[in-house]
Amino acid sequence: MDFAPNDLGVRRVLASLSLSRVNGFEVVKSKTRSPHVSYNMTSLAIEELPAVIKEDVEDFLENHPRSPAARLRPRMGMVGDIWLAFIGPEVRRGASGLGETPRDALKDFNQHFMEPLISQNGSEPHDTD
Repeated sequence: MDFAPNDLGVRRVLASLSLSRVNGFEVVKSKTRSPHVSYNMTSLAIEELPAVIKEDVEDFLENHPRSPAARLRPRMGMVGDIWLAFIGPEVRRGASGLGETPRDALKDFNQHFMEPLISQNGSEPHDTD
């Protein structure tokens, strides 16, 4: 899924998030100090997703076996109506994907994987569809 110019704003907000443990669950929290902005998200390993969602995600990964998402199996979560696929302790550029569905988030994850490193060497990200 391609996000329009607003994509940069969404990615900036997501870059300000970090994972922490709350009552045994990994939760994404805002690192910004703004009192009116708060983001909480329970992130789940693919194996922990509800059966219907897990089946769709596993189908996507089986159809793209050499993709970054298939190899790394990112955690999944939602902020509002946006699905996230990400690896590591923070949602950050090059290690996360956004989408209206879990499948869209995985496609975006694949498309933008390692993007900061790729842009530093002058290459263009490759299309993984």
